[in-house]
Amino acid sequence: MNLAKPVIIFCHGSGDTGEGVQAWIQSLMPMSVYNQWDWIFPTATPIPYQLAGGQTMNVWFDRVRGFDPSFPEQTASIERSTDRLLNMLALETKQRGGPSRVAIGGFSMGGNIAYQTAARWHATQPESLGAVFGMSCYLNHDSKVWTLLESSQPKEEDPQHTGGSPWPPTFTAHGAIDDFILPQWGEETQQRLVQMGVPATFQRIPYVQHAMDATEIAQLMEFLDQTMNPELEAEEERLGQEL
Repeated sequence: MNLAKPVIIFCHGSGDTGEGVQAWIQSLMPMSVYNQWDWIFPTATPIPYQLAGGQTMNVWFDRVRGFDPSFPEQTASIERSTDRLLNMLALETKQRGGPSRVAIGGFSMGGNIAYQTAARWHATQPESLGAVFGMSCYLNHDSKVWTLLESSQPKEEDPQHTGGSPWPPTFTAHGAIDDFILPQWGEETQQRLVQMGVPATFQRIPYVQHAMDATEIAQLMEFLDQTMNPELEAEEERLGQEL
């Protein structure tokens, strides 16, 4: 761990582990890029997962009935994970001199829990995180995230009060041929985030199913560099001009 570096908290998908997604991420980028950052890969606390017949799995929250975003969110199970991740954000913020040095995101269910955690952070904390990202993920139509975002919007009687801090730039991407978590679900989530004031972008990654690939990770790291490492970006631009 190098506290002088910005840190990325990366949350894995359902049934995976922190170690598993770390190995996956490392396989998709040069180590020279990976080593510019500190990384934290937490593992979800195992809980009974209804979509697996009640089998205990490493999942960030429970689901019922299926994956369609119209199904009800299991918010109580989400809170246990967001409480843990919020404590992690608070610790990293303290160690690194502010939340602007901390990003949170993830893949699939890990992207969802990153959105959930970011919403709770920005609804209550006076300073914004450095960045948020989600890949191959979405939010349910009745997600608590929408309520939290609505409550943090400026009020007509007090337009200066937002109840927390604004969301930072947010990167979202989805495999264009994902037939498990549909890309239109991810895009609908991004569009709704934008409608509620979140500066979020969306990329469809050609020929990719429910997975991450090197192109997507390269886009993510470029986004994080531009958002959280302006000094590094300026130096790279200067060196490019000298060549």
